[in-house]
Amino acid sequence: MLDKLLVCGVVGTALRGEYLVARSIVRKKQPDWSDNKIRLFAVRVVSFTHALVSALGCIFSLLSDFNYIREPYDYHKANAEYVFLFSMGYFCYDLLDMYYHGELEASKEYLIHHSLVITAFSIILFSGRLFGLAMIALLVEVQTVFLHLRTMVRLLYGSKNMPKSIDLLINANMICLFLFRHLPVCYLLFYLLVQDVKVPLVLKTFLVGGLTFLEYHNTHLTMAMAKSDGFFGHERQALDEDSCDPLGSVNKEKESSPKSTTSSTRTARKAE
Repeated sequence: MLDKLLVCGVVGTALRGEYLVARSIVRKKQPDWSDNKIRLFAVRVVSFTHALVSALGCIFSLLSDFNYIREPYDYHKANAEYVFLFSMGYFCYDLLDMYYHGELEASKEYLIHHSLVITAFSIILFSGRLFGLAMIALLVEVQTVFLHLRTMVRLLYGSKNMPKSIDLLINANMICLFLFRHLPVCYLLFYLLVQDVKVPLVLKTFLVGGLTFLEYHNTHLTMAMAKSDGFFGHERQALDEDSCDPLGSVNKEKESSPKSTTSSTRTARKAE
């Protein structure tokens, strides 16, 4: 147990260091940016690192051993634990970061999302079960890589007049949202509700409830990005640091202002 806590602590410390370095570099490279915008971009750099490492670890594990899919409840492999520990370290760090910057109270959806992930991964690590289900769920990080890149690009450009090449990124982000967010969650719900005969009832109830919330989270994210990025009949919007969060504002002062309905103190952290 202590070694697992140590890994999470090292991950959190490393990510904090990355945040400070990223913030320092952005401040030097973009001297006219506000402190708020600098923070937003630095937060995204850290989130991108988590998504990329988790996605690569998940894909490598699934491709190298299909037993995760054949036996999603029983199959266990020790080296896969590090993928979950890395993500747990990130989510614990992210919660502490939101608390330190006074954003936690206005970030209830993130609080629920992160808490569910930390609880689920803790159950998996200490029980040695559900590794396959967790690996399938972690495929969400493939799309999250594109999500963070999309938001950083929109922070840099802000307006609709972006290079045509950026359209590829925005389109890939929306395609991957369905492939790596909606499909895995819907499959896992189908597996638990229809196919599974091994998961205990109490645990199954928790997992189904958590996955249902994640699908709500994914649907909310899809609708928000469709409106901002110009999909499904919507016109692409001009975004800045106060409106590039696809899940809406976490700034209570700006939310209460009648002149602003999409302001935020930072970008969406993990629509994971």
